[in-house]
Amino acid sequence: MDCIRNYLITFSGNFIFSYYIFEEGTLAKPLMFATLMLLLFMTIDYMKSRNKYTLD
Repeated sequence: MDCIRNYLITFSGNFIFSYYIFEEGTLAKPLMFATLMLLLFMTIDYMKSRNKYTLD
């Protein structure tokens, strides 16, 4: 549940900030950007958990 909350906070933050960066008044580009960033973060977290990096 903690990961889901972090993903939702990240998605909403990316959406809000990209809405102000693109400044078009539409929701298409900010929504696409926030979704792609969310997929990127989820993929990175999945790859990190799958490989179990250690310093040994």
